[in-house]
Amino acid sequence: MLTLVTALVGAPAVTGSPAVARTGPAGTSCAAPASPDFGFDLTGGGWRFRTGDDPSWSDPALPDSSWDGWSVPDNWGRTDLASYDGFAWYRKTFTLPERPEGVTDASVVASLGRVDDADQTFLNGKEIGSTGAFPPAFDSAWEVPRTYYPPDGLLHWGGTNVIAVRVYDGTGGGGFYQGPVGLYSKSRLRELAGITAAPANAAQIGHACAVLDAQHRAVARGRLSRYAATLDDGFFHQGDTRQQRVAEVRAMLRDAGSVTLRDQQAEVVVDGQGRLVVDTIRSWVADDGTVLSPPTREFLYIDPRRPRELGDHARFFRNSYHSAAMGRQVGFSVYLPPSYTRTTARRFPTVFMLHGFNGSNIEWEARDMGKVLDRLFAEKGMRESVVVFPDGASGWWTDSSEGKYRTMVAQELTPLVDRVYRTIADRDHRGVSGVSMGGHGAFTLGLTRPDLFSSIASHMGALSFPPLVGTAEERAASAGQQPIKLVDSMTSAQLKEHTYYFDGGDQDEYRFGQAARDMARALSAKGVAYDTQNGDGHHDDAYWMPKLNRSFALHSEQFDAHPYRQPAEHRKQHTDGYTWP
Repeated sequence: MLTLVTALVGAPAVTGSPAVARTGPAGTSCAAPASPDFGFDLTGGGWRFRTGDDPSWSDPALPDSSWDGWSVPDNWGRTDLASYDGFAWYRKTFTLPERPEGVTDASVVASLGRVDDADQTFLNGKEIGSTGAFPPAFDSAWEVPRTYYPPDGLLHWGGTNVIAVRVYDGTGGGGFYQGPVGLYSKSRLRELAGITAAPANAAQIGHACAVLDAQHRAVARGRLSRYAATLDDGFFHQGDTRQQRVAEVRAMLRDAGSVTLRDQQAEVVVDGQGRLVVDTIRSWVADDGTVLSPPTREFLYIDPRRPRELGDHARFFRNSYHSAAMGRQVGFSVYLPPSYTRTTARRFPTVFMLHGFNGSNIEWEARDMGKVLDRLFAEKGMRESVVVFPDGASGWWTDSSEGKYRTMVAQELTPLVDRVYRTIADRDHRGVSGVSMGGHGAFTLGLTRPDLFSSIASHMGALSFPPLVGTAEERAASAGQQPIKLVDSMTSAQLKEHTYYFDGGDQDEYRFGQAARDMARALSAKGVAYDTQNGDGHHDDAYWMPKLNRSFALHSEQFDAHPYRQPAEHRKQHTDGYTWP
């Protein structure tokens, strides 16, 4: 889908010397000769740190010698700040070398790694970006990589620079918990991710440029057939087939009238199979200025032999859509199993995976969930499934004044997934899992919508809590949505419409291990079978992630109990001659 947000997630790996973008007509961005690789590391010591909040602390002239000396990345959870929730500032004064030949400010990316929970970043007194939101409208974005783009003229090459970062931690952890932190070219960022490739030569750059030119001109002129001609028959990009992508552009042109497709900071490299890869910041904008898809880093794969975009063939990616229930654009992520891209008609079961408090669909990237699921299906012999990761913020997967998250998942996202992806669209082949707050949501959503979900799994779930969201009146009204109370209120026949897995550690800080034992007693009292696991463990990934095999085994057994006759492959699977993951 065009509203997709692409990061270094699931795309085949590439890097190399970059090519700097130059803008042409209709938003075209072609590649110029490669610029030098550049990196200025800001990790380690030399930082100054102070709790509290004062807007003047962004001033580069501020004396900060009395602040605490500091080092990043850090993690408040492992320091004396473990129990501190609130504002803090980081500052660092540093001297850049003279500008390397060929390097421009526009080719430099400020990477701040990941910050728990929200940040606002200033370079030489000017804000260059922010992620998450501060109180009173606090929004955690602990899982989102911070990547900001300083404007031309802001960096003091050969001189003194000051970076100041305002952060807010709302719960747990805190601070810069993961790098890289520094100023880098995009090629250096790719290298830091362990990705290697070769620089493109002039002919290859020109070839990639011609494809981008053709796409931008076709979109600007509303000539859909010409845009479609730039996509390979086997195009598959972040879940979009060629047919789906063309349909989305058609709808965009119909609704917006005229559209500009833009690529900025494009860099061209060549991967190990000879494919041309454009590392670009891509956006779609209506002529009235409405941003239809915000500037997003994407990797565009171009066939070096023909003027066609191949797609990245990614199987773990972000997406979004406009939610009527939420009244805004909402995100979700999707994992497609290996067989999905090797077939054209086969349909797959679906598992919805719900995150915990202060989370989002992006947090699964930090856990490398795509590779985790690949290993799970390959090594454990379980049924390959499409896995959907909605964004529930801290809404407890229920409907309240904070957002209609249950409606969003049940009435919007579930049918959307069935329309867009090759799923088996029935409740016998659809399960729901969740972690912590998400475990609570898996039970409440699954039990209240037996028409949608057949298997329910909870990892260290808040099974003893009601939804902790909304006004006082809303919380009182939803007190009965405590999973254990729901089970107590249901008949044995109703409960047996589902299969169950749940766990909780004996050292869980929120006593969710005890909640799991209480759930076991509640189900046993109704004569309902279940699978459960307790034992040593805290409320953390180290406890629940090794138990994914148990929860997905539950879903797999449920799917296998309801055989599905697969449709015949209606056409030969297209192959472009390349190897995709």
